[in-house]
Amino acid sequence: MAGLAPRAAVAVPTVLLALAAGVVSGRQPAPPTSSASPSVCAAPSAAPRVDAAPVMAVARLTLSRCARQDLDEGRWRDADRRLGAARAAAVLVPVTHRQAWRALVVRLEATRLADAGRWADLGAVVLPDEEVLPWVGPLLRGVATARASWAQQDADLQARARAELVRLDALARQAGPLSAEEHARLLVQAAMAGAQYERDEMQLLLDAAHDLERRLMADDEFRWPVILARELEGDLLLTTDRPAAASERYRDLLVEWPRRVQSRIGLAAAYRRQGFVREADETLAQARALWAGADPDAIALVR
Repeated sequence: MAGLAPRAAVAVPTVLLALAAGVVSGRQPAPPTSSASPSVCAAPSAAPRVDAAPVMAVARLTLSRCARQDLDEGRWRDADRRLGAARAAAVLVPVTHRQAWRALVVRLEATRLADAGRWADLGAVVLPDEEVLPWVGPLLRGVATARASWAQQDADLQARARAELVRLDALARQAGPLSAEEHARLLVQAAMAGAQYERDEMQLLLDAAHDLERRLMADDEFRWPVILARELEGDLLLTTDRPAAASERYRDLLVEWPRRVQSRIGLAAAYRRQGFVREADETLAQARALWAGADPDAIALVR
């Protein structure tokens, strides 16, 4: 029976890897390559040893890539089911890896909410397990309340956004200048500046946020931006009736994120505001092609 111990020990991480890979939707993407994957075999005579760390690293990478692929393709229901299963599976994760697993799920869930673009519903949102990634909630709520005040100078909304900014400022001071906390702080402060028509300050803050998100992504694939600085800027410019400038920002973003449907939707709206009907229709056609297999809720954004 002693020979069965290695198989039993590896069972939980292996289940998590299978869960992350695509059992929810029935699609089985090719396993991602990762420097975290074990690449050197032990000698044949060595005693069997099971280490959960490499398997968990691959499971996290696989969950991240598969869920983000769901989002990129507008398969929001698949993403919701995958992330719900991953959240429930946290109890199976070895204690030494549980915090990182839960933080990844929270980050993906926040990205899912931001991608859906229902900002009117996010001003008071609280994510499950938000405490494991404490900058995520203030980011969503801060941007949502600042966005809501773009079209109207609402003192209550601005005060709520400012309260979230205060929380992010404290978190960013602890985390340092090269951090997701600092990126979140820059975005909320920029959204507030835009709402107050402080365009020069808004531009400086969003440029800094864009530079920071590129540096974060270059260092670590898990540090993708929940909200893209260029997209937020395009949305703000469009809302404040500057469609030509908004078009430029959306086009800039699509150079870096060519499969980003949300920016194509914004770009089409900006073209239409300028009277470029053909360009708007072509841009929406591209968006529909990218989301050919998307859920009805996602497709509704493109119409």
